[in-house]
Amino acid sequence: MPDLSAEQRADARRVALEARTVRARALTEISAGRWTVPRLLAAAQAERALARTKVEAVLRALPGVGPVGSRVLLARAGIAENRRVGALTERQRRSLTEITEYPIRWRSDRIG
Repeated sequence: MPDLSAEQRADARRVALEARTVRARALTEISAGRWTVPRLLAAAQAERALARTKVEAVLRALPGVGPVGSRVLLARAGIAENRRVGALTERQRRSLTEITEYPIRWRSDRIG
């Protein structure tokens, strides 16, 4: 780890806090139903902080989806549990969009 000055560390903390705030705000918007998963995927292409959001956290933010449900949906979409939004392939983006349309289809073969 490089040696950073106190000012550089303070800047890094500020940037990290801003990124966490952006991610938390987006997840809150999804929870409230004001944002959809496709909207987050589109926003993540322009906003680096959103691109670093874990897909599992996005799914858990959906109303009615908890830890188990998010893992079920990830498996159906063929997405690893530790995958981040910005690292999704086009096929994974399509699958994620399809399985998160309401009503969420819990029981079905893998999409894509």
